[in-house]
Amino acid sequence: MALLLPDPEHSTAAGSILVSGYLAAALCWLFAYRRARLGSAQSFSNWWLLGALLLFLLALNKAFNLRSEFEAGIRALAKAENWYDRRQPVQFALAIVLPFVLALLTGAFLATKGRSFVRCHPLALAGWVLLLLYLSLRQTQEWKPVLPWLSSIRYYDWRSALEAAGMLMVVLAALIAH
Repeated sequence: MALLLPDPEHSTAAGSILVSGYLAAALCWLFAYRRARLGSAQSFSNWWLLGALLLFLLALNKAFNLRSEFEAGIRALAKAENWYDRRQPVQFALAIVLPFVLALLTGAFLATKGRSFVRCHPLALAGWVLLLLYLSLRQTQEWKPVLPWLSSIRYYDWRSALEAAGMLMVVLAALIAH
């Protein structure tokens, strides 16, 4: 199935579909926020609002290809400050270390502050894990030594399916939330 999907980085139609998917997911989470806000005190309304905001930011990132803009800015900075030829350590920090640290912080945050939310909404947790996995793997592409590994696991064949599955799970979690 993933082999049939066009690459969203080189297909305007596929990118537009993903942007629409993120916007639809954000709207679903906003509706879940509204339902939760009208419900009991233990309704998790703030979690739904936070998720809606994050999904909207992902839509903006996908729509305006902000990753490429940041990449161009860092490349221009490296050239201007004459460290472009020695950029591998910076690429490693941004592509490998930063996503790893953010994953640890997210896990710690969810294990403490978000524990009851993820227990009540395991589909939301699964969807966010898939989306974060997609984002982490996507970011690792910036460190060129990892490209052979990504090719060996055929990442390019299933990355769109990973993103779509995560998006679908967060939408379903919002739709079935009470």
